[in-house]
Amino acid sequence: SVAMSAEESKEPKLEDLKDLNMDNISALIVKWVSPVEQVSPFKLGDVQKTIADIHQETGNAVAPFFVAGQIVFLLLFLAYFVMGIIALCLDFPAMDAPCAKDSWVWLYVLLVVVIPTSVGFVIGMVQTVVQWVSTSSPVKFEVPSIYFNLPAPIIYITLGVLGIVLWANMSEQCDTFYSQNHGMLLVIFHIQVIIMSVAAFLGVVTVWVQLMVLIRGWTNQESDPLLPKEGGDKKN
Repeated sequence: SVAMSAEESKEPKLEDLKDLNMDNISALIVKWVSPVEQVSPFKLGDVQKTIADIHQETGNAVAPFFVAGQIVFLLLFLAYFVMGIIALCLDFPAMDAPCAKDSWVWLYVLLVVVIPTSVGFVIGMVQTVVQWVSTSSPVKFEVPSIYFNLPAPIIYITLGVLGIVLWANMSEQCDTFYSQNHGMLLVIFHIQVIIMSVAAFLGVVTVWVQLMVLIRGWTNQESDPLLPKEGGDKKN
């Protein structure tokens, strides 16, 4: 566990709800929806948390907008996920199509539907347990967000690069074949490649910023004697 810094100690808690402060309530909603958002490629909760790590008041101020964004993106992800499963089922014959060995379209759609969602579900479960333990435990602690956010960008980068290579190397004959016989599968494939590429870029940026914030926190804790340190109390 990592001891909370002075800035982290200002993070809204459940008891702040009694103040009817919309910023605090929104920040709490973003915090508790973030584990669910792990299954989605676009994790707005991580962005809001990064802003709050840099400047707590600004992070709380923009939280209401991120709450709305989280709900919209989760609904869009649910629709995309259902459409992906439907495409895999309806276009199952594409797995053995003549172009399948070169284009991997059906297999790629399957990988993008299964791997990020499964890994995100596991990470979300772990994050929920950690938040619950941190909230109910008498000893407060904070696990840096980067530990939860690092696996997803690695997966998105891998799938994004693979998708770009497959799309770029797809022959005109294969593209025509999929368009005429498996149009829905091809559309899902294109959407997935774009989503994975954008998610990879946003994920890398988010993790990089969080890493910088984490390093800055360690540096400030070592240089500022007023900040609490492990094994010691804050000086008066």
